[in-house]
Amino acid sequence: MGISFLPSPTFLGFLLFSFVTLSLHLEPALAITRHYRLDVMLQNVTRLCHTKNMVTVNGKFPGPRIVAREGDRLLIQVVNHVQNNISIHWHGIRQLRSGWADGPAYITQCPIQTGQSYVYNYTIVGQRGTLWWHAHISWLRSTLYGPLIILPKLGTPYPFVKPYKEVPIIFGTELYTQIYF
Repeated sequence: MGISFLPSPTFLGFLLFSFVTLSLHLEPALAITRHYRLDVMLQNVTRLCHTKNMVTVNGKFPGPRIVAREGDRLLIQVVNHVQNNISIHWHGIRQLRSGWADGPAYITQCPIQTGQSYVYNYTIVGQRGTLWWHAHISWLRSTLYGPLIILPKLGTPYPFVKPYKEVPIIFGTELYTQIYF
């Protein structure tokens, strides 16, 4: 009797069954890690023929849009270049196993101090739509904000007819303080 190096028919059947089963049931790994950098700084902003020095993100008011797909991981570095402590809240994001990235200062995180940075690290789980991000400390809520757009996973249809064009509209106010003596 010789030694056979061929696998048994039972083992070959198991391999074929495993390959077919895994091919049919595993979702392709399409989620990616998206990197953003938000520089919080003072900037001259002109609106309605009026220029004001205000705290902005990346020199923009409102701040830049953040775009991701459902299932994506977001790494968002926030760098504080102003004299105020700051934190950013990702409004509407379910922070599943990432509560420290929720942003309320002195509640889920220490604020980012002047000259320091912090990397928010979380994954979008089971959500899609247009949300928003904003500062979550003091009066900075009035100028530090922007859209957070979560698209469906690739290959997943919208729950409605896909629009011809999407335009996020952000409503906000500037904080004007007048002191009378």
